[in-house]
Amino acid sequence: MKALRARNAGVRRRAAVRALCTLLGWVVAASASAQDVAPSAPTLPPPTAASAGAASPHAGFTIAASLRAAAYRMPGVPSVIVHAPPGFDPAAPLHLVVYLHGYSGCLPVLMGKGQARCRPGDAPREGWDLGTVHDRAGTHTLLVVPQLAFMKRNGKPGAFGRAGVFAQFLQELLSETLAQALGGPRQLREVASLTLVAHSAGYQTALAILERGQVESLVHAVVLLDALYGDTESYARYVAQHAASGLHFVALHLSGGRPAHEDLRLQRMLVRKLGAEAVVLTDAAGLSAALATHAIVIASGTPPHWLMPGHHMAQVLAALALPARSHPYAPGPAR
Repeated sequence: MKALRARNAGVRRRAAVRALCTLLGWVVAASASAQDVAPSAPTLPPPTAASAGAASPHAGFTIAASLRAAAYRMPGVPSVIVHAPPGFDPAAPLHLVVYLHGYSGCLPVLMGKGQARCRPGDAPREGWDLGTVHDRAGTHTLLVVPQLAFMKRNGKPGAFGRAGVFAQFLQELLSETLAQALGGPRQLREVASLTLVAHSAGYQTALAILERGQVESLVHAVVLLDALYGDTESYARYVAQHAASGLHFVALHLSGGRPAHEDLRLQRMLVRKLGAEAVVLTDAAGLSAALATHAIVIASGTPPHWLMPGHHMAQVLAALALPARSHPYAPGPAR
């Protein structure tokens, strides 16, 4: 009898242990799920004084934020930085320039001046100061820089590869993140134009946005800065389909690399589809003249690879028929 009671007690103990393990498993799973839905709040760079208060016409602002509809979400890392230049009027029609970075990118370095760190404790790197580069174009545009794969040799578009996520990203940005800086919530339908600027591996995300972002009616221009490493047929098809509606397309490359090879392939494809008069092939010295007369330009650029945005982004933006800033405090294009 004692042996039976001992055996029954052992069974009950084992059952209780199994139940406790199952319960703990649920708690762990629930915790992991909660972290996926709402990661810990990132430590963001502080907004400028202009962005911290009510909308201030002509003051400009720089805002870092973490969005739900981000391409990638990583605790402690902002998913976007938005920069408005001095002279920006928040009440005017919205023209967006979205910069898509390549391998090993992080927003604090892309937007930083001087020595910048991706995260506290990381080794310092030379900041790209893309806000100043953008401002030299003299355009009345908002610079939007999403965080793609953080500090990885990865050009995949992340969530932007799913249908409609990029449109959700812009809607959240305009109606929530930038609502105060823009004088109130704005809607995606209020965007007058969208210009995509892709550097290096950013070409994959640019193509995903063009094909699945659900913003096709907004796209005004596509700029590839030493970026066409593949998907050449897809780009040729997109440009050919939208050339008649006024699309601007610019592809720059350095000599001898994969983008140079693919840019020249693309040029031949577009000539066959659109005719030789529709596409101009030039070099860095002839770039400004070509941009003034043609909507589709393929050209060599100024090395090195990592400085292509600094060398050419303002030059190209200034030529893309975007509205100019007229406020007297707005810096003009670089001379």
